[in-house]
Amino acid sequence: MSHAPLIQSSPPKGRPADRLAAGLSAVALLGSLGMTIWFFAGFFETDPEFRAASSAFLLSLGLGAFAIIPSAVIMRLAWTAWRTGFRHGHGIWTLLLAGPWLGLSGVMIARAPVPKIVPAIAFALAFCLCLWAVISLFLDRRKRTE
Repeated sequence: MSHAPLIQSSPPKGRPADRLAAGLSAVALLGSLGMTIWFFAGFFETDPEFRAASSAFLLSLGLGAFAIIPSAVIMRLAWTAWRTGFRHGHGIWTLLLAGPWLGLSGVMIARAPVPKIVPAIAFALAFCLCLWAVISLFLDRRKRTE
């Protein structure tokens, strides 16, 4: 009786920081989903009719998409960087998607009538992801010139 050899997965080619960035963006994704649900629950609490709830759901999901989609894309980029190695595009897309959240969360800290911890966490996550992208781009550039 012969057995087919087990297929072994290839070892990751990225750095541990890539995996950490994927984890941080997963936290951002879960937080964004949680805030979207919380926002919808606030609407639903005051007017549970189907018509009002459906428009509140679309509004909540539409606003939440501004955080959910970038978090999901960055998570995928960071995980791909961990599995296959960092590429220039991973860093550029991360900066384009997380960079605006630095300014937006800064404005929210200063002006929005929400608990300051919420935008502070968003700022910290966006800052860490942008920092990962900049450092990885720098290391990738140094690696290319050597």
